[in-house]
Amino acid sequence: MLTITICVGSSCYLRGSDELASALEGFIEKEALQEELALAGSFCMGECSTGISIKVGERQYREIRPGDAEPFFYGEILPRVREREAGCRRTG
Repeated sequence: MLTITICVGSSCYLRGSDELASALEGFIEKEALQEELALAGSFCMGECSTGISIKVGERQYREIRPGDAEPFFYGEILPRVREREAGCRRTG
């Protein structure tokens, strides 16, 4: 399972991290990826001045905005899920 961790510290919260989390949750449900993706919150990821911080697995992203949810999901997250699925089929 791939974990998406969204900063919910005060700075990110004020920038809309809860709205971003809700949007990502909607895309996870739309694509029926509840078994492959998990959402988690984290207090302060140390990038307060750069915008909302997100980690997808071990890779950290900065300056994500609620309006970026769809392109971020389909451009960054979904390809990683598909990559993992392909790797499991090759080794499984």
